[in-house]
Amino acid sequence: MKKYVLGMGLIFLMMIMAACGGSKETNGSADGGTLKAIKDKGEIHVAIEGAYPPYNYINKSNELEGFDVEIANEVAKRLGVKPVLVATPWDSMIPALIGKKFDIIISDMAITEERKKKVSFSDNYFTTGNQLFVPNNSSIKTAKDMKGKAIGVTISTTAAEMATKNGADVKLYKNDFLAFEDLAAGRLNGVATDQGVGAKIIIDQKYSFKAIDGLLNTEKAGMTIRKEDHELRKEINKVIADMQKDGSFEAISKKWFGKDIR
Repeated sequence: MKKYVLGMGLIFLMMIMAACGGSKETNGSADGGTLKAIKDKGEIHVAIEGAYPPYNYINKSNELEGFDVEIANEVAKRLGVKPVLVATPWDSMIPALIGKKFDIIISDMAITEERKKKVSFSDNYFTTGNQLFVPNNSSIKTAKDMKGKAIGVTISTTAAEMATKNGADVKLYKNDFLAFEDLAAGRLNGVATDQGVGAKIIIDQKYSFKAIDGLLNTEKAGMTIRKEDHELRKEINKVIADMQKDGSFEAISKKWFGKDIR
């Protein structure tokens, strides 16, 4: 995987990309006409955060890269359309999807009952989990030790829920990069995030941090779709099943994680 540094300039770029990519509403009717609209226009607009390596991030060429990007490209290919990737801040993704700023979210979004009240999900296509990361010399040894400690999390994530559940003094951030920067500056006692994301940031930024053994939770991820888009969901589920059956999902997974993460 390529090394990268995401500074404030690139974060600003992400915001611009989100605004430009999301300024135009996608077509589709309330009766689930989004799939037909996608086919008619020959492209699918996909929301991806762009700040969650190795799932997705902005590389040195200011382009979206990562596991989610390759999955999105493969989905578009199998639908016979062009992928249009829209970098979108995490906490605005679901409202923007509902507002028809794009067609689908493919960005490591866990399937939760709370989210299902607002949107629909494809069948789960991989399994992940959150982990706690702390400085190498930290006195925190287990998840229970985060009680009363300042723990950084990205807003509207299941990691935030897990930190709260364990009694942490939760500090909310726009993305994990900012949380890890504050951990390095001594303003936090730890950061809770996806196990793969945390490990990648620590390696790339050469932080003297470690992962606390054991996951805070495990969760299934799905592609996020508007509730009314039944035909699109049906087609996406077929695409996922075909990708997993013919080995293409496994190949993409092993490229970014060294294993099949189903």
